[in-house]
Amino acid sequence: MGSVVGLDIGTYTIKAIELKKTGKTFRVVRAAMIPNEVGRVLPVDPSEREKLMALVKKLFAEFHFPTTNVRVGLPESMVSTKIVTMPPLSDAELASAVVWQAEQYIPIPAQNLQLEYQVLYRPDKKNVSEQMRVLLVGMMKQTLEQYSTMLLECGLELTGMETNMLGLYRAVGLERNLPTTLVVHFGASTTEMFVVHNGELAFVYAYPNGGTVLSRALERALGLDPSQAEAYKRTYGLDPSQLEGKVRGALQPVFTLFVTEMQKALQYFSGSHQGAQTKRILLSGGSSALPNGIPTIAESLPLEITLFSPFSTLTIEKGVEINPLDMSAYGVAGGLAMGSEA
Repeated sequence: MGSVVGLDIGTYTIKAIELKKTGKTFRVVRAAMIPNEVGRVLPVDPSEREKLMALVKKLFAEFHFPTTNVRVGLPESMVSTKIVTMPPLSDAELASAVVWQAEQYIPIPAQNLQLEYQVLYRPDKKNVSEQMRVLLVGMMKQTLEQYSTMLLECGLELTGMETNMLGLYRAVGLERNLPTTLVVHFGASTTEMFVVHNGELAFVYAYPNGGTVLSRALERALGLDPSQAEAYKRTYGLDPSQLEGKVRGALQPVFTLFVTEMQKALQYFSGSHQGAQTKRILLSGGSSALPNGIPTIAESLPLEITLFSPFSTLTIEKGVEINPLDMSAYGVAGGLAMGSEA
């Protein structure tokens, strides 16, 4: 079978994974990431746009990724995502009903809205008391067109586009007997959270801050330049024994805000699902592997907390080298690539 590439363009790094599927097993052919020196996903400035395109081309050329059969992620900052409930409907009835639902929950004018939806749960017709659950994803048509055009101009053959969150959800879902789990994906500019409950995407939540605010806290507190702050964050993190605890001292007030958002997500989920309790937290993304990060979260959230790596459910081909510290950052790209019958 052919291969498929999952492409995750973030504001801090650009990541790609090439997978091949044999039977039910995905094999990692190559995985690579490079810095996003532009710091944007869809630049408005023409010179920045050209620079980002050059970076994407560089990633594919330097690491020999095929440019055919590429599935790309849509950052949550570009989309609006909502899970809604409604009475059980046929496919035809649902097609018209979601338009009305979108008007209530998606803050994009109908004439500018590109709307996609997915049925997460449809009860048996005999069970009239149960509601069906539907995932709505809305995006500005113009933004979608600009993003896809930019990637096509990079010489990529796009075979799929979906939100980063759905890509990560697919990767997480490969794990068997998954307990009720809160997945927290630390992006550079946003943090996406979702709950998997009874094997279903049950709750979505976004916090409009990411790893960049942690780095900026270090810049201000310790007088570092951006590259130094990023290095200090990754190397020393929240470890109180490093540099007399100065890095932890600068990071902790900001990091506490992220933990508070996790608490909110858990409370909202439990309140909307008859008191269901989350058993575990999975951390994903570039800032998920901060030294002493998991113990710091556990002080406020006494749950099982682990780093997520898509490679735990994949077979890595001989010769493919991936920095262990970077593994959790590949969740989105891996999940995107899994969405195609490569």
